[in-house]
Amino acid sequence: MSWLHSWAPVDSLSRSCPMVAAQPGPADALVWQCLGQRPCRLTPQELARFFHPERPQDLRLALAERLGMQNERGLQPCLALIERYGPQPELLMALGMTHQPDARAALLRYLDDPDIDRLALLRALAGWGRHVPLAVIREALQHPGQAMRLAGMELLQFHARLLTAPQLLRLAEPLLGDIRPPVAISAIRLLQRRNEPLLAGRLAHVLQADPPEAVWEAALHALGCIGTETSVTLLLDCWLACRGTPGAVDVLHQLAAQFRHQHILRQRLEELLQEGKITVDETAALLLEVNGQDLFADGRKGDLGSDQDQPEKERSPSS
Repeated sequence: MSWLHSWAPVDSLSRSCPMVAAQPGPADALVWQCLGQRPCRLTPQELARFFHPERPQDLRLALAERLGMQNERGLQPCLALIERYGPQPELLMALGMTHQPDARAALLRYLDDPDIDRLALLRALAGWGRHVPLAVIREALQHPGQAMRLAGMELLQFHARLLTAPQLLRLAEPLLGDIRPPVAISAIRLLQRRNEPLLAGRLAHVLQADPPEAVWEAALHALGCIGTETSVTLLLDCWLACRGTPGAVDVLHQLAAQFRHQHILRQRLEELLQEGKITVDETAALLLEVNGQDLFADGRKGDLGSDQDQPEKERSPSS
């Protein structure tokens, strides 16, 4: 018989909540009263004794959360409750919250259980994503549910640095095309941590696809954060594509923040000017936004000049 079955009211229970001590199955309101006491003196064993699948979900969740916060002391009561009631979602969460190696091992074993609450299990494993097989994460990312995709993305963060850019993009691709902003934004924020041209190009494609406003803003911010020569060129291409729209101002702000690559911006603007794809006035306005000064004020139309042509106090920060 599990030691959980032999539990009986203990003296500490009387001290922490005397109204409950005389009742083998205290009412929900009394359990809430005990949980609300500050400080709460309920032991892990007492928290586990109060847990029952027939209690309201919010109370089960509160008990499990408090049990998981006991860390090492909460591990065995969690395992005993799972042995008695099965892998309830709240108990899986509590097991993950203990942050114990034995808890991780128990959760990983449930990956082979087809009847487990998959979402609850993956969320419980969020702190151990490196130990979750990539095939399991891929399955979650391809699931149609928003919550499952977000759980998979949280686990993918542990593998991202170990994957090549093409591998990472293949995993993130289903999310980038998701019409639900939270899903697409989670993938965008993962890609912005890398600086490969392939990933920067995919973010630029998101900008061109006319996504929801929140997704567009996240992709623009991500492209600006990458801060490479490729991303600067892509930002300029984006600005060319959205000239005359409210979004062009936001793109200009991102271009203005690319201090390390002002020479690339100047070079590309000069090429566009020579190709007739941009006017002198547009170039001057862009440089005024980026540098905070009108570089054409001296009449050098069509010649963007260089940092060396400017007085020392006018040079860009990257000079």
